[in-house]
Amino acid sequence: MDGTARAGRGELAVFTWKVLIVAGIAALALFLWRISDALLLIFTGVLFAILLQRLAGLVTRFTGLSQGWGLALVLVLLVVLIGGGVWLLGQSVAAQIDQLRDQITNAVKQLPAPVHDQIAEQGKQWPWMSRLQSLATSLAYVVGDAIVVLFAAIYLAASPGVYRRGVVLLVPPRGHDRAREVLDVTGDALWKWLIGQLAAMASVGAMTTLGLWLLGIPAAPALGMVAGLLEFVPLVGPFLAAVPAILIAFAQSPNDALWVAGLYLVIQQVEGNLITPLLQKSVVDLPPVVTIGAIAAGGVLFGLMGMFLATPLAVVALVLVNMLYIEDKLGEERHFPDPDKS
Repeated sequence: MDGTARAGRGELAVFTWKVLIVAGIAALALFLWRISDALLLIFTGVLFAILLQRLAGLVTRFTGLSQGWGLALVLVLLVVLIGGGVWLLGQSVAAQIDQLRDQITNAVKQLPAPVHDQIAEQGKQWPWMSRLQSLATSLAYVVGDAIVVLFAAIYLAASPGVYRRGVVLLVPPRGHDRAREVLDVTGDALWKWLIGQLAAMASVGAMTTLGLWLLGIPAAPALGMVAGLLEFVPLVGPFLAAVPAILIAFAQSPNDALWVAGLYLVIQQVEGNLITPLLQKSVVDLPPVVTIGAIAAGGVLFGLMGMFLATPLAVVALVLVNMLYIEDKLGEERHFPDPDKS
């Protein structure tokens, strides 16, 4: 009887531990879900840090500067490039908006008096202040997130060894070497993905600049730079990039706006179906179906931010599955990233 009682207590203890483990995993998953926005921001900072660190390494290699000075030079060049492009685009857009406003005002005046009066009355009733407050709030959140990402990236790029050692220390001592190897392969895979993405962005920017210049649209280089930068945002970015170009073209004539819309549509078809698949396949071996599925899942789970980071997150997931499961658990050779290209 005592043996049966002890066995029963042992089974109860095992069952209790299993319940506690499941509850702990569920609580951890819920906690991570609740802070998913912050984690995505940190991951964005990691991506930007990899970009800054590798670019600083290139500057150091060719100039002989220290890593710190190379990082500072890269930051200054990026600020000048982005700031100059925004200033040029802002000047052109502001001028074209004034012209477009005058055209719309004149067009409304040509309408019959009852229609004109109704439009004017509706304009007075629109809740402009509430819309401006909502826009200002959203802009404040975006700026705040951008600041978090920027400083996280700078600190990570300036002292990557500190944070790398911190991650390795979370693993039992016997796994430290393997953890370092996984981190190195993951960083290389993300850098290769960034190379492919930057090449696609440069291609889109060049094609957009050339196309707009041939169509006679003002501020073609600045609009091309915006198109290249927003190409980093899957699905939504190209549409956002087309808005200022179409607006400027419409200020010249509706026909120009149609030509510009067609230009952006053709460029996106070429980029999506030819340039990006070839580049990503050649540099990181990322299957196109995985990319499409990751973007769809990221959008459903985390919205626009999830779509923005879906592909690099898929790269990280594939590296972890291949190294920690296929290699370590199954004992087979990993297939991603291709060992022959590492």
